[in-house]
Amino acid sequence: MRATNSITMMRGIVAIIWAATGAHRLLGYVFSTLWLSALCLSAPPARGDSFSFDALERSLATFDPGGRYVTRPLEHRFPDLNIQGSYYFWSDRLLSDKETVGFRERDYDWLQAQSLLELALSYRVSSHVEITSVNHLMYDAVYDIEDANGLYADRVDRSFEQYDDFDHIARELYVSYRRPKFDLVLGKQQIAWGKMDGQFIDVINSMDFRESVQLESSDYELRRIPLWMANVTYYFQGTSLNLLWIPDFEKNVLPAYGSPWSSPLRPPQDLDARTNGALLNAHTNAVGDRILNSEEPDWYRFRDHQFAARLDSANGALTWGLIYYYAWARDASQSVVGRFSDGGGYHLILQPHYKRLHHFGVTADYSWEMQSVPFIGSLPIVMRAEALYTKGVAFADFDKLAAARSGGLTNGISERDTLRGALAFDFAFPASVSVIIQPSVYYTFDWHPGLGSGFGGASGDRWNFVPVVYVGRPIRATGDRLQLGLTVTPIYSGPNRGFQGIKNKFVTSYELSQYIQARLVYTNYGGGDPDDRYGQYDRWDNIGVELQYEF
Repeated sequence: MRATNSITMMRGIVAIIWAATGAHRLLGYVFSTLWLSALCLSAPPARGDSFSFDALERSLATFDPGGRYVTRPLEHRFPDLNIQGSYYFWSDRLLSDKETVGFRERDYDWLQAQSLLELALSYRVSSHVEITSVNHLMYDAVYDIEDANGLYADRVDRSFEQYDDFDHIARELYVSYRRPKFDLVLGKQQIAWGKMDGQFIDVINSMDFRESVQLESSDYELRRIPLWMANVTYYFQGTSLNLLWIPDFEKNVLPAYGSPWSSPLRPPQDLDARTNGALLNAHTNAVGDRILNSEEPDWYRFRDHQFAARLDSANGALTWGLIYYYAWARDASQSVVGRFSDGGGYHLILQPHYKRLHHFGVTADYSWEMQSVPFIGSLPIVMRAEALYTKGVAFADFDKLAAARSGGLTNGISERDTLRGALAFDFAFPASVSVIIQPSVYYTFDWHPGLGSGFGGASGDRWNFVPVVYVGRPIRATGDRLQLGLTVTPIYSGPNRGFQGIKNKFVTSYELSQYIQARLVYTNYGGGDPDDRYGQYDRWDNIGVELQYEF
């Protein structure tokens, strides 16, 4: 009876949250501003009614309306219920003038003005059983505050502007059964297998890539797309075995036509794209080919299910792991199944389909401390390694597509194996200075210049070398509440492209209280050619303000 009541209560809470999305603009316009106004107004004035930063700081230290009026009262009423909530606000503004860049009519200033409310509820049914529900309410005001011809992605897919369906709102929903040597988790969840900047063995869940090159590894927790699965872990002496059975399938979310990060290299011009319903709904492409409906993998066909296994072992300071994942590609490949002619010439008939992939991965962590380092003394170091080899990735082959357009018998696709890996060194210098150096490599086997992009492979070339460098430190004079960070990410390629540009990210973060954190972020793109990975976004330099409130 207790389990039945708890499930009923959790369903009711999810239903209330789902129904609340009818007021998504209230969430965006009111919640994102009123709580900040209340924060400021709640600070008592100093003597003589003058403004006092000390009073404001004291008010910030205790400002927790979510905890005071939501979580603590409910947890007091239901002792077995645990509630955690977070409110995130991200705003990124372009620093360059409004202009046309490539095919994009970039007549907007804001890249995002996104509010996200997360409510996580866990109910302890017994000492070993727990029910968890993680819910998201999201609203991106950029499509309303900008009167821009270049922003129209929300007309086709409302999830670019708001979450208004069960799949997006009920982000995670699962039941867990835990014992000392055995864990079982059933339901909708996300699995984070990787630890690197970038995705290497972190391949279980699809991703929301709406921010394209702006997406950071720190955002993966919020941008992964959870899947319905059975997640079992066995613990042995110093070893664990994780097994996943995934009946569910979700494709990646890519920057759509009319979204702020839609690539300027993607034809046609926005003037034509935004009025072309067939193009926006993926029934045709920029050159007039006909695209048939795709048949996605489905849960009711067992042959469509996905399976994964991971073995981890620890031996002192060294831990290592092996993974295997039998999965579907997250992006459809378009196979030529015919052609037709009209007044504009010959066109192709394309059938999107998802390719089965075999992923083989390795991971390792090793920590040690170097002694008697000049000018430093002892230097703690953590080394991490991750690599993923994927067989039979489908690539669009533009040479074959040209042959098919001329009447040749080819499906326009080539299959290649891919390899991506990274080796990271994490140094803990004195004065709490952190330095991470992470050389990363992406490689496509049997590559030729006519290939497009494919999972795990290099971008626009045979290989990419990406040496990521991060430097960060807290400011001791602020009690470590102020932190500064710099991440530098250049891309080098071969044998054709060479330097594909660089991304620099500067972050100033300040902990206003134990509940509230604010960040000022400047992101710069430079170098490379206009058709390179980072070079195409040379005019997308931006500055952003981020706020996070946890209760």
